Amino acid sequence: MARILPLIFLVSVIALFGISWIVVGVNPDDAPFYIYAILILFIFLATFGFLGLVLYFLRTRLYKRYSAKWYFYTSFKMAFFVGVFAGLISILAVLRLITFFNIALLIVALILFALWSYLGKKD
Repeated sequence: MARILPLIFLVSVIALFGISWIVVGVNPDDAPFYIYAILILFIFLATFGFLGLVLYFLRTRLYKRYSAKWYFYTSFKMAFFVGVFAGLISILAVLRLITFFNIALLIVALILFALWSYLGKKD
């Protein structure tokens, strides 16, 4: 697992530079739809990668109770849900559909998906 951590960091940094390029260099009035799709993908990748790395390193340095492999899986699982939330919020922002009701539905849907993913497995 430790071998792919530099790759995750590299992909996250590339996604961060892609976000900055799109925000600074692209006119939103003339931009085609695939620029927005790439922006949403970059937001997901940057959030997933950086948050997963931070959670992994903090948990392995502060809590040495479990194995590093378990910390890797759980840290990136938590980061996945935050990244999906950031991506879906950015989709709503691009479509100009951010309302309290839509965000509440999004939060409920992600909580149900997270509960299903954590508790729904039969071992």
